[in-house]
Amino acid sequence: MRIILLFSLLLPCFSFAQDINLELILAAREGKIHRVKSSLMAGADVDGTNKKGKTALMGAVSFGNTRIVKYLLIEGADVNARDSNGYTALMNAALIGHEAIFRELFTQGADINAKGKDGTTALINAAFSGQTEIVKLLLARGADPNVVTLDKTTALHNAAYFGYHEIASMLIGRGADVNAADSTGLTPLMSASFYGHEQIVELLVAKGVDLQAETPTGITALKNAQAAHNEDIVDILESAIEEAEAKAAAEKVAEGQQQAANP
Repeated sequence: MRIILLFSLLLPCFSFAQDINLELILAAREGKIHRVKSSLMAGADVDGTNKKGKTALMGAVSFGNTRIVKYLLIEGADVNARDSNGYTALMNAALIGHEAIFRELFTQGADINAKGKDGTTALINAAFSGQTEIVKLLLARGADPNVVTLDKTTALHNAAYFGYHEIASMLIGRGADVNAADSTGLTPLMSASFYGHEQIVELLVAKGVDLQAETPTGITALKNAQAAHNEDIVDILESAIEEAEAKAAAEKVAEGQQQAANP
């Protein structure tokens, strides 16, 4: 009986705490600084969450409310807090492209290599949504270009798929694996060839990509280009393959001649 009575007494307090935390999150999303301040003064937890694990900081980041982001950080918001998917505020900023907010979060100690439950990172998010400047910032600060998601997607896969040539070039310049295959065996070259991103195909070819890579179902970059009727890319790939085969044949002949000369 005493336990039931105690729970009954505590329930209104719990409900109030939840309500005030949700009010803080909503105010942060809507950009209402005065409501953010009043919620905190009323006892809201700066790191309180909603049902999806989102905090007020995440809400402010997602809606580009820079002033509120700065205020919440001053009030002690956890810059590396994670939502129910394992995403951080920095990962959201990278996806949406709020460069000023991104810089603020980084300055306050945000983990640039934090991974969501699906393996996504801020760099993979930025490459997905074409945020060139954020990709540049992340790479300059040491973000790993070869991190893979659960389905083995890399940042370069995203850049090649959507045709972000500058991002692809930066990633490769920082050591991204041009031959990385996702869980279905698709490589960046295969995606770029199918979707008609000629500049990226040329970039990958110039970097010595495996032209003959094949998925378990028999897909190649050349077959993709042919299927999509991307004739210019077909020409690029066929020429590159012929050149590679001719080079390999010449090297084999030279090797044979050297062996004959030195029995």
